[in-house]
Amino acid sequence: MSSDESSNPMAESGVTMASDSEQYSGAEELSTSPPTSNSPPIILYQPPTVWSLLRGAAINLFLPFINGMMLGFGELFAHEWAFRLGWGGTKVFPNSRRRSHPIGPGIEVVEPARGPVLDLDDITALE
Repeated sequence: MSSDESSNPMAESGVTMASDSEQYSGAEELSTSPPTSNSPPIILYQPPTVWSLLRGAAINLFLPFINGMMLGFGELFAHEWAFRLGWGGTKVFPNSRRRSHPIGPGIEVVEPARGPVLDLDDITALE
């Protein structure tokens, strides 16, 4: 052994690895016939069956629906918890559904409750 091989730990392991810098002879790598094997050929395509179509439809149609429901419920629960913990900016009802709104510190304007809308027939009835 030369001094280069004795200092290289890979040389001691007995592992030989080809390098891109080595010169190869073309006759060693090319073979005229493919290697023979007793294994059956690999089937790359099989026509779909009813079960595979149902399974694919369930995965692509049903699971996203369940995922959307879980995301929606999670958002509702998180919003409710944030409101109950008093975190700033959380409101249960939007401003458009409120009947009162603050106009100053400690002062709120309450809009009157809307009664039934009267038609011309209701106003001009003699009863």
